[in-house]
Amino acid sequence: MNRASALTLVACLLMSFMVVPASADATEDIPTNATNSGVHDSLVAALAHAGLVSALQADGPFTVFAPTDDAFAAAGIDLSTFDTDAENATLSDILLYHVYNGSVDAASVTDGMTATMLNGDDTSFSVDNGSVSINGANVTQADVTASNGIIHFIDQVLMPPADPAPPAGPPGEICYNVVTHTIVAGADEATCGAYMYLVDYEINGQNVTGCYNSITHAVANVSEAVCNGYMWVPPVDLALTAQATTIHTSLVAALTTADLVTTLKGNETYTVFAPTDEAFAAAGIDLSTYDTPEEIAALADILLYHVVAGETLSTDLAEGTTTVGAANGDSLDIVVTGSSVVVGGANVTLADVPASNGVIHVIDAVLLPPADEATNETDETNDTNDTTTIDPFEGIDCAVTVGAAEVGYAFTPSVVNIAVGETVCWHWEDSSMPHNVKEVDGFKSSTYVTNGVTSGTAATTVAFSHTFTEDTTFYYACEPHVGFDMFGEVVVGDGGTTASNTDTDDTSEDTPGFLVVSTVLAIVGALALMGRTGRND
Repeated sequence: MNRASALTLVACLLMSFMVVPASADATEDIPTNATNSGVHDSLVAALAHAGLVSALQADGPFTVFAPTDDAFAAAGIDLSTFDTDAENATLSDILLYHVYNGSVDAASVTDGMTATMLNGDDTSFSVDNGSVSINGANVTQADVTASNGIIHFIDQVLMPPADPAPPAGPPGEICYNVVTHTIVAGADEATCGAYMYLVDYEINGQNVTGCYNSITHAVANVSEAVCNGYMWVPPVDLALTAQATTIHTSLVAALTTADLVTTLKGNETYTVFAPTDEAFAAAGIDLSTYDTPEEIAALADILLYHVVAGETLSTDLAEGTTTVGAANGDSLDIVVTGSSVVVGGANVTLADVPASNGVIHVIDAVLLPPADEATNETDETNDTNDTTTIDPFEGIDCAVTVGAAEVGYAFTPSVVNIAVGETVCWHWEDSSMPHNVKEVDGFKSSTYVTNGVTSGTAATTVAFSHTFTEDTTFYYACEPHVGFDMFGEVVVGDGGTTASNTDTDDTSEDTPGFLVVSTVLAIVGALALMGRTGRND
């Protein structure tokens, strides 16, 4: 609203016979005059409770429509019930609905005028035979002049219009910006809805033009479009969430290099301890040096050490040390001391960033897996230094030998066909991470068969065999990496009654990158934006 239209905002608020209170002092600010009026104790207490006193002590000018103590009593507002961030945001929304950014006296109104208040909602005015009302509340005293604006007394508390009902679908959990396609990690719904773009606005004695948040009181130097682009929307998958935090560029690049993007975009639920860009820089990790299968497998081992199956929130952790199994097969210690959480020696700096398939905890260091124990692959004779290779399957006729792929989380070949009575051998030495064979009850199932075939505990060196004596289809998984689709299948004879219907083509799909991040998030944000636009129409 421009200055010309502002001058028509409150025409003829009251007739000139209204008396300015004796306590009014044009040299004092608005909160001081309200305190001294004798009828605004509840308003002053509410402003203090919402943290708005200093804002209304700024240079302004402001026009405040001030409900009296009787008006607050009639509204049934009990400040003791406003004790959470969301409740205080509601109180702030109500109070800012009584404040207009600009100075408007009683000589400037016409019937039917509207104005946009500081909370972003509109008010309407009516003039009837010299009586003025704002949203149905009567102006009982006009033109109380303060050093930074004008106060008009009213006999009711104004209630902002209700926000439109959110569209059907999953509840919001992240604060997403539809313009920048980023999220505000750690923001709650109240903070997400508290952004407003201000132009030449006085805050604590400084003139501000920028994106102001009425909850955090932070000001960002971004465009008005970006400031108005924050939406409370449903979460997206772990990979897209990491991309959108803006502090995990290095982690995202590493996941892409290690071919782990698809895993973190899947349906399995994970907890990810996510090192920041600064943590990657401090660790000296240069992705350009990971250009061989062995080096990429080592990178995958590092990254999977940051991943734990299932969703573990900070509230799920007990005081003391909890040891969990990381996705690379190693153990990871989580130490909780009061409000401090340390994972593998790294501090959790931000907990519980939600994703559609798990949760992210931000940490300040890259975790390095413990070094694998050296294995003895040679048999030294007593007489010479010559070495002899030991055949782990000596005396066993292996029809097929299955190994662990160099990428670290795939069997090769993953599907084999044998005749009844033949033997399958599983063999890998010094794998980049521990694997095992464990029977499951169906194709890519995560349900293990009780007393089923297994090679035992996952290990980096395995030599295991099993002879199949009847027509059947045998399904198995690597236990530590079942969530990473490390499955295998043995079709014996005709496959029995559960013959495989899987595609045995070993052609792999290209790993998708993050080209879809803007599209996916923009669609979600656009739906939310439509709701906001409908409100403003």
